[in-house]
Amino acid sequence: MVDGVSAIMPAYNAERFIAEAIESILNQTFKDFEFIIVDDGSSDNTWEVINMYARRDTRIRPFRQENRGISEAMNRGIQEARNDWIARLDADDIALPHRLERQLMAARTNPKVAAWGAYAYHINEKGRILSLSTPGPTSEEEFFNFLQQGNPVYVISTTAFMQKRFVLEVRGYDPRFDCTEDLELFDRLADLGPILAIPEPLVRVRIHSGSITMQRFSKMRMFTRYIRARRRAKAAGVQPPSWEEFIQEYQSRSIFIRLRRCVDDISQYFYRRFGVSIANGRYVRAAAYFAFSAILKPRYTLLRAWNQRFSTAARKHLSSAESLGSEFR
Repeated sequence: MVDGVSAIMPAYNAERFIAEAIESILNQTFKDFEFIIVDDGSSDNTWEVINMYARRDTRIRPFRQENRGISEAMNRGIQEARNDWIARLDADDIALPHRLERQLMAARTNPKVAAWGAYAYHINEKGRILSLSTPGPTSEEEFFNFLQQGNPVYVISTTAFMQKRFVLEVRGYDPRFDCTEDLELFDRLADLGPILAIPEPLVRVRIHSGSITMQRFSKMRMFTRYIRARRRAKAAGVQPPSWEEFIQEYQSRSIFIRLRRCVDDISQYFYRRFGVSIANGRYVRAAAYFAFSAILKPRYTLLRAWNQRFSTAARKHLSSAESLGSEFR
């Protein structure tokens, strides 16, 4: 391996957006990288689009496999990578031109960091900027405070820029946790070194309805609860539960607790669908989803809507995202 960058893009039935995603990597200000694209058994024209670009640019190394999920696709890319740094980008998102340059500079400045993320713009299906997303600690002090409080550390998955040696040490992505594979991996990486976010937008993350189903959302919530329980146990200095132990306890709770948990999940699912519908101009559908969410959890729904869209801080973020993002349209 060498001190360089391997960009990895997992793709599944992504023909609608993948060309724009590929071009955003090829047009980076930092040019000296390899670009691994793993088609995870797509049934549309994704593989044909990937090969079209591979014929044009020798930095692209295309791979295809049977459909085994995003974790297996990322693990295949990591195993094939020849460089020290892994930069993930999902096939429906867009890297801003200076992303790789900015993250490689940060990585070389602080080699203790296991993984870097960044802030990101949310965009809709047509590419219009909706908001600015700012998760993740931006300093080592903030990172260690997260861990001491028993909170798993999260940066936006499609902005991840990771040290390959650390990823291999924790054995990569765990396929059991597809749909929270990023949070689960970051939680294990956090035991080896800090996970930090560069406090500037470096990616545009596309919000669209194709990635959200109730079954998937319920699994995501269950996985997230496990990862939090595991991190809280580590912070308390006790043995973290295994996945099997957690599931046994999770399914044996009282009917009242399980019902309350179900109501929470359904309310948040409808709120998520509300946000996606608003983002893509489907306002009648959005109103129905908002109503369903508010009926189940009125306080949660109204407060979240206010904080995200109507508060002064939220309007300032949206205005900033729109003005800054216009130069990339």
